[in-house]
Amino acid sequence: PEVHARYTGSADLVAADEAEARDLVADLISYLPDRAGQTPPRAEGRAPSVDPALLDEAIPDSPSRAYDVRDVMAHLVDADSLFELRPRYGAEILTAFARVDGRPVGVVASQPAERSGAIFPDAARKAAEFVWTCDAYEVPLLYLCDTPGFMAGSGVEREGILEAGKRMIYAASAATVPKQTVVTRKAYGAGIYAMGGPAYEPESVLALPSAEIAIMGPEAAIRAVHANRLDDVEDPAERAAREEELREAYREEIDARRMASEVVIDEVVPPGDLREELVTRFAFYEDVERSLPERKHGTVL
Repeated sequence: PEVHARYTGSADLVAADEAEARDLVADLISYLPDRAGQTPPRAEGRAPSVDPALLDEAIPDSPSRAYDVRDVMAHLVDADSLFELRPRYGAEILTAFARVDGRPVGVVASQPAERSGAIFPDAARKAAEFVWTCDAYEVPLLYLCDTPGFMAGSGVEREGILEAGKRMIYAASAATVPKQTVVTRKAYGAGIYAMGGPAYEPESVLALPSAEIAIMGPEAAIRAVHANRLDDVEDPAERAAREEELREAYREEIDARRMASEVVIDEVVPPGDLREELVTRFAFYEDVERSLPERKHGTVL
């Protein structure tokens, strides 16, 4: 089980014995319809295990500070409804079934507790396959985005980040079930595309007030754009002041409120209102029908 739960991703879950395996299977299929064409079974809605009004306490202000996205989920989904799959494989992204006011949803969430939530090949493969599963079973999708984007470097190139990333973005673009995307803190680079961003027409793209959407983070942008001018500043104090000035100016450009004013995203939502906003939007889009072109299959395979 160690090999397939952690390294190959072939095992969604590991059970200690047959009795536990039966319980896990029973929990799993409770989120899925019995046959094609049916909607997933709705259960009685339950309040989250942690007060939704306290969500802002679960997300650090600093874009680089780690936290466990499960703590965020505890404020958003029904109590005791989070059913995580492949928890040890591609841990930079959490994939799980859950319920929002009794409605089954598939959660694809950045996990800042694991390598800052950067998208590595295994995480991208896991996310793509989970999105395909949800799309096949008519389970709506909830994306929680807090990522610096896809990991770069020769190591991940050899591990197939281009191919894995292609599949993840393809899955986000091709899914026909209702999708709600929330940028909780940062969405840099192609991460916003992979995590169900506005380019692929989800039903809603919401952001918390601290969210930032940009091609790169402030530190990388300062190095890329202003490195030569900063190198000419010899006094360390003056250089630090200039960097802070550039950093704040850049942050104003990528702030969620500016993105909402330009209709890049749909709405900036106070943290304490996010749970109710999701309940309302999943209910509203429950019966959405998409007009799609006919096709035999996609090309990603």
